[in-house]
Amino acid sequence: MLLKNTTYLNEEYAISRGNLLIHEGKIVTNPSLSEGNASVEEMDCEGYILIPGLYNAHFHGYSLTAQGLQRDMKIEEWCNDSKQGHLQSGYFEKIDALTRREYETICMKAYADMVKKGITFVSESEPSNWPDAIAETINRIGMKGFVDTYEKIPEYHDLQSGQVNFGTHLLEEEDITDETLALCVSSKKDFDSLYTTHGMENQWRRDLIYSQYGKSSIELYKEQGLLDNKTIFFHGVHLNEIDIDLLAEAGSSVVHCPVSNLSTGAGIAPVSSMLEKGVNVCMGSDYASTDLWENMKIAYYLLKTMSPTHPFTAENIWQMATQNGASAYHQNMSGRIKDGFHADLVFIKKNPLIPEVDTDEFSTTVHNLLLETSEPSIHHVMVNGEWIMFNRTLTHVDEEEMNRAYKKILTKVYHQVLE
Repeated sequence: MLLKNTTYLNEEYAISRGNLLIHEGKIVTNPSLSEGNASVEEMDCEGYILIPGLYNAHFHGYSLTAQGLQRDMKIEEWCNDSKQGHLQSGYFEKIDALTRREYETICMKAYADMVKKGITFVSESEPSNWPDAIAETINRIGMKGFVDTYEKIPEYHDLQSGQVNFGTHLLEEEDITDETLALCVSSKKDFDSLYTTHGMENQWRRDLIYSQYGKSSIELYKEQGLLDNKTIFFHGVHLNEIDIDLLAEAGSSVVHCPVSNLSTGAGIAPVSSMLEKGVNVCMGSDYASTDLWENMKIAYYLLKTMSPTHPFTAENIWQMATQNGASAYHQNMSGRIKDGFHADLVFIKKNPLIPEVDTDEFSTTVHNLLLETSEPSIHHVMVNGEWIMFNRTLTHVDEEEMNRAYKKILTKVYHQVLE
């Protein structure tokens, strides 16, 4: 397919213009193909701005069904002896009792919502008992992804399901003991997979690990040989400068989830320090939301409060939401619009009422694209050169049927919770 007259976010996160060719699922920039070649399908992209597919680097698939249940409550207080806590306990019991097919449906709804927002990759942190089913669901939508298999890693090590890879989990601070650390070290020796975990997420978890070991979980992982470029930490709100230095040295990644961090009272992650020291920081929506754009915008504004205005710009956020996510999950030929990279592309309708100024040294388009894009303006999404959404309609899934099934499950869960 020849994409003519494109305006796109190039590998340097600046605006480029020209034709792009999609050949065997890969991007060819500045193609020499004759425009008159009738064998190549053509699409005029004059009315769009193209960006790389977004990476949601941390998400809990079932969690859209929990919207509002955790309002105004810290994580350590979930399921406590209050009315809200009792409702949460009942909710989790019902989620745990869902069938495989029901669990697939609620996750599919979340992934479908992501595609509508231009997300082409999801890291699934909570596949219940069915990593294979979740991988099938991601593939059915047409996305790429990663599934954390936890203790099932012996079954999934070195396997790939379509466009989905598998890995396993390290430990949250409340689960760290000498014995569990030893098990992680043993697992690392047997299964050299990607390892993810919630790390130094909030004050509660920070205090737990310091009271027990007098140091952070990052330092412990370093001492145990568990810190490398296959280690991915979620949140990192309470990382200190020693932690950040260790992460940078090891080539580990941190997934920034600013909306979740603020809503749970965890705080503000030291992202400016991480970026200054070269830590690979990517973006995630975490829990009960698929809105990565909201997280990107909040991340941008928080950077302005944590450092002088100029050092970090919209370009940094674009990199975090695309290239850095791809790097964290070792998707080395994805995350950028670059010659030879996979054609994972999002087509955003231009808004003629938003000014465009693009020179060699200054652009408003890159900035405005971040801050002014809304979901309805995301018209088409492709992965590996194949449409997974066109004119805001998913191409692989019957949305009406999916929504009916999802609503039925939602009604069932909350009817039983409120009994």
